Amino acid sequence: MVKIQAIIFDAGGVYLQGNFSDFVNKGYKVLGLNKTFSTKEEIVFDHDFNLGKVGAEDCFRRYFGVPITDMQMQEILKLWKSAWNLQPEMRDLVIRLKDNYVLAILSNSDAVNSYEYKRKGWFNSFNVLILSEEVGILKPDKKIFELTLERLGIPGESCVFIDDQEKNLIPARELGMKTVLYKNLEQLTSELEKIGVEL
Repeated sequence: MVKIQAIIFDAGGVYLQGNFSDFVNKGYKVLGLNKTFSTKEEIVFDHDFNLGKVGAEDCFRRYFGVPITDMQMQEILKLWKSAWNLQPEMRDLVIRLKDNYVLAILSNSDAVNSYEYKRKGWFNSFNVLILSEEVGILKPDKKIFELTLERLGIPGESCVFIDDQEKNLIPARELGMKTVLYKNLEQLTSELEKIGVEL
């Protein structure tokens, strides 16, 4: 069995827990819209935002499609910054893993929340950060996975990639990575142990 050297985490939905539908519905309330939104899928709701081509305010105006006052925009930005959080149990797992493995984040992300997560120290345990808005590529494009391996300097066969969306695991497998489809923390630790990761 090839020895695992690196573990790569998706951010939102794996390392960080949150709910996109909850954010959208709270945004509707701020804007006085009588609408309800629901999805369990990962949402890249504005490719340009996640690629770093437009700012948050332009993104939210395009997404919600209605006039937004400055006060409403500040409320929506506040909601966005608090939409995902780091659970203590996940933080503890990552701290344990960093003693024996190179750790990376590979995420479809945005400049607003990436800044917040860095400011809060949530990425401090990771050796490599591959954030879509910084590299200009979105998962599941194979190029972002190739870039991750290049920056890690570790072959795919020695890496584990964890994501909550099956479509994002496909290019990782094509590059030889072991993969885990994240459902919950207990299932994740069980899957990692099966792969041979020391917890």
